Amino acid sequence: MSTEWYYATEGASNGPITQSEFDALVETGTIRSDTLVWQEGMDDWLPYGRAGGAEKMAALPPRAPMGDHEDPARADANTFLGALKDGFARYVDFRTRSTRSQYWWWTLWMIVLSFGAALIDGMLTLGDSGPVNLLLSLATFLPSIAVGIRRLHDIGRTGWWFLIVLVPVIGWIVLIVFYCTKSQEGPNNWGPEPRH
Repeated sequence: MSTEWYYATEGASNGPITQSEFDALVETGTIRSDTLVWQEGMDDWLPYGRAGGAEKMAALPPRAPMGDHEDPARADANTFLGALKDGFARYVDFRTRSTRSQYWWWTLWMIVLSFGAALIDGMLTLGDSGPVNLLLSLATFLPSIAVGIRRLHDIGRTGWWFLIVLVPVIGWIVLIVFYCTKSQEGPNNWGPEPRH
């Protein structure tokens, strides 16, 4: 087997590097048990812990994609008003976690605001799909998807599960079950455990 190594971090391949450079990266924590590595003679890329590195290092928890070690949510994000502020503050944050209460308070806000917009449009005799409802839909489209994806991350599921909503009826039922599920304890691939 070759002594030159390649390793992948944040979706990019790095290398070739010598064995001594590789060992130095292991010692500093740049290469962890879950880091994909490859060298000539290997069939495919493997996590370092499975590529013969398990005896050299203890298994480490998966690295969160965000470099932060604290919850990015607002301190009051688990309250009725705080969930609305947090939803708009993190409107394109698809990489962290949101608790059950953050998701459901946001959902309640969307229901209340939708009724209010429909009422205003009805008073203006513009029907349910008037300009106020349209503006509300545009303003809350991305934040609503982001909160839903962060909620999936909080239970340890990838955000791609959100696409199950495209399956009629069953998709909605599955998502509601996921959104009612208790948060995964401790840190996971999407960050530290959120404040409850």
